[in-house]
Amino acid sequence: MCPIEQPLELPHLHVKNRIIRSATHSFLPSEDGRMTDAEYAMYETLAKNGVGLIITGHCCVDPLGRANKQQVNIYDDSYIDQFKKAAELVHAHGAAFVPQISHAGPRAIGVDDLADVSARELKKNRHARELTVDEIHRIVSNFVLAAARLKYAGVDGVQLHAAHLYLLSRFLDPTFNERTDAYGGNVENRFRIVREIIEGIRAKCGEDFPVLVKINIDTKHDDHAGYHDAMIYMLREFHRLGASLVELSGVDFINQPKDATLYYLAEGKALKAAVPEQPMSLVGGVRSLADMETVLAAGFEMASLSRSLIAEPEFITKELAGGDRSICISCCRCFVLPEMHAGMRCVWQWKKARAAAKERK
Repeated sequence: MCPIEQPLELPHLHVKNRIIRSATHSFLPSEDGRMTDAEYAMYETLAKNGVGLIITGHCCVDPLGRANKQQVNIYDDSYIDQFKKAAELVHAHGAAFVPQISHAGPRAIGVDDLADVSARELKKNRHARELTVDEIHRIVSNFVLAAARLKYAGVDGVQLHAAHLYLLSRFLDPTFNERTDAYGGNVENRFRIVREIIEGIRAKCGEDFPVLVKINIDTKHDDHAGYHDAMIYMLREFHRLGASLVELSGVDFINQPKDATLYYLAEGKALKAAVPEQPMSLVGGVRSLADMETVLAAGFEMASLSRSLIAEPEFITKELAGGDRSICISCCRCFVLPEMHAGMRCVWQWKKARAAAKERK
């Protein structure tokens, strides 16, 4: 058994191996915020093909924080049953199922009164005002209530989306957080909203309900050394708060060279060495079994990947059988192609379908 196949006991969470399908928006749900048969089939295929922990695409906790018209919702009880069905499909193959919960902040769609951590000008001549403290408290409550609904659905935990310029990441990052109240300024204050959400979930769902976090390893701010120190503080806080796993990602993964791999390994390794007690995973440019083993050898408990699994849902099965590295070329068309061709998630899938259509003519 290679290292990536070994089972793992995280705080309050058993995983059959060290492989995570990192959260990625699939563009497969319906526009009313519900999973479709294609979404269920995607999760079942991943579970059948060696993924130990499946994290869903980001699920909306607040009707004012929806990022995409095909995003799955969890902001009221009517959305619970779809998670029960997905969890049962995944559990049947021995995998764990963890929904990611998120608020889009100023990236929300269908909202005229946009709000951000701090007031700012946005693209396309739009403006975001600063969130009030009462609104922050309501958002915290919405995250907690979403977690409670998901616990009732029988999932294996939740992951807070605190990366990729969505709302929670904007509180953490001084690039966006220019507040002067209790939710801004030093890292303790910037971290406050995330702390309150985790503490709220613990109080509502119990100490043994797993809470995971996805966070940016980097910043667009000039003070990279300061952000590194802030990351160490936050990772220590996550451990103190009992986070089952922190997944390290990055704000600039789309801009990485197409032939690059393991974008965040050096910084991630330094952070893991600084806070070894906190279980962590690393995502970004994982393209082969060798890459996954390199992540584990750097001290991480798990390795995360996403675009490789979009290009090849059977990628883990292929790798463990001695196959070549991923066919994924990091073109990132998986973020735009579904809008042009419904149901198409990878350029290779689209090319194959186009070739088949030509043959039928």
